[in-house]
Amino acid sequence: MRRDRLLRQMLRERFVITLKSGETFDGLLDDHDESTIELLDPFAVDKTGRVSVDGRLYLPRAEIAYFQRPEIL
Repeated sequence: MRRDRLLRQMLRERFVITLKSGETFDGLLDDHDESTIELLDPFAVDKTGRVSVDGRLYLPRAEIAYFQRPEIL
């Protein structure tokens, strides 16, 4: 699968992931499989800012609308 090859190359990079529900999370891509994405150092993101999420965050791939890699200045 081409998508999995791309994800393997981007491990330990920071992403902002938006779910189809509109919820948005920011974290380091740590692991993935056919159905799940795992983020380390995760934050929930909304209009008021970022809120730390304890531990690891597991997101279902089927619910992901898109990934963004924030530009680091």
